[in-house]
Amino acid sequence: MDKLEWSGYVHKVATWDIPIPMNLINNYDDWKCRSIVGRSLFLMKDIEGAMTVLATVRDVQPNLEDAPEYGFSEAEHKVLCLRDLAEIVWGLTGTGDAPAFYLAEAYKLCRAYDKVFRAADRGRIWVRRLEIMRSCGLADKALQEASAMLESEKNGEKINPYCFRALIFMAEALAEKGDYLKACILIEEAYQYFPCNEATKRDLAEASAAENPQERYEKYLHCTTIQYQPWERDNVPTLEEVRRLQEENYRKRAAAKGDGGASDVNELINQLQN
Repeated sequence: MDKLEWSGYVHKVATWDIPIPMNLINNYDDWKCRSIVGRSLFLMKDIEGAMTVLATVRDVQPNLEDAPEYGFSEAEHKVLCLRDLAEIVWGLTGTGDAPAFYLAEAYKLCRAYDKVFRAADRGRIWVRRLEIMRSCGLADKALQEASAMLESEKNGEKINPYCFRALIFMAEALAEKGDYLKACILIEEAYQYFPCNEATKRDLAEASAAENPQERYEKYLHCTTIQYQPWERDNVPTLEEVRRLQEENYRKRAAAKGDGGASDVNELINQLQN
């Protein structure tokens, strides 16, 4: 990919219906900019462009100590890139080996990174490989992996995306056989590992009220498509944190212009605080 081609992709993303600020995407030498552009192109269904850009990120080794106060860490950028590469290759080829490889690499990073993810769903990253295995005729093996994950994780953290996704995957297998009653029981168990809020409890109660097991299962399954609140605590900054970050950015921009500007900004911030 030459610089002219890169500039075309940046312009396309910057002028999309959901435009992304230029300062987040225009620096080719920053692989995180390429990550954002590539994933945006994928959302825009420019598959060729997405593949071209994301291929430049494929072999990047993220810094696992990177933990920004706001925005994605290097680890999360890489996980999301690998996820999208897997989906692109799966859509183009319909064969599971390469997508499974990318998803396995993404899962390793999910496990290795012990800090907060802002958007990536670690459990969803893991179970996507099992879903592809199922589509490739390896349903039994995928179910064995789901069962093993549940067994290894169920006595760990109370909120656990891996247990949640494992149980949903197993419930789907039961539903495919027409055993909706047992599938519902597994989904109910899955929500013991989910960060439920009042909206979650309301929707689950509405689903459980359905007398017909198949209808109940379908309502439960719809609930699983909704992320009622973030999986990971502290992954959304407070208003105070946002304000502090804004102040820091004001000062950095002002400092680049000289001390006089910095003094003016400090005075403005003080006025806002009073």
